[in-house]
Amino acid sequence: MRRETQNVLLVLLGGALLKISFTGAYLRYVKPAHQWLLIAGGVVMLVLAAVSIVRDVTARRHVEHPDHEHSTRSAWLLVLPVLAVFLVAPPALGSDSVERAGDAAPRAAASAEDDGSALFPALPPGEVLPLTLSEFVERAAWDSADSLDGRRIRLTGFVVHEGDKTHVARFAISCCAADAYPIKVLLDGADLTDRPDDSWIRAVVELVPGSPTKANGYVPTVTVHSVQPIPQPEDPYEH
Repeated sequence: MRRETQNVLLVLLGGALLKISFTGAYLRYVKPAHQWLLIAGGVVMLVLAAVSIVRDVTARRHVEHPDHEHSTRSAWLLVLPVLAVFLVAPPALGSDSVERAGDAAPRAAASAEDDGSALFPALPPGEVLPLTLSEFVERAAWDSADSLDGRRIRLTGFVVHEGDKTHVARFAISCCAADAYPIKVLLDGADLTDRPDDSWIRAVVELVPGSPTKANGYVPTVTVHSVQPIPQPEDPYEH
């Protein structure tokens, strides 16, 4: 790879990292806490490119290169495909990825010694309690105190239609989108056929006791009391 090509790629990659860091698009790929790492990486790339370009320009003042114009022009042609990648950024993981993943047991089971009840403190009082999908599903599957029974819970996620079933789902990540895993809840009592896959909703629900079982991958069923369409959150993942 020619030095001109290396410099171009450093500028493009560094600029792209800074762009997604400051526009919030980085939340499609990594946790919020990693923003400063992306900014630092982008700055380092741009500094390295600037130093390399200055050194090359200084060296060329003393050396003649008959093909200088041609090689530089060829290197800058790499701008087009790289710009296309970053201008058409892929969306966050959605319904297609949920369907491919199938049903998997909630992650809390991996750290529970028996039924997982010790992992869950008592829920605070309130007519409608907001919970993440992760906490709701884990409590529904492993909390032997049945703290969700009779409680109205507000969940936020995107719609996933699987055959004649409709779920509200979301992805949780530990580090980045590469380790994402889906969390989903089966909706009962609401007609969401007019809501397309990947459309975001906020639903007030009540757990159907005993619905998460080993046979269904511990996916709980809920009775839906109300549904409100919402725009996609800035951070589409749970952490």
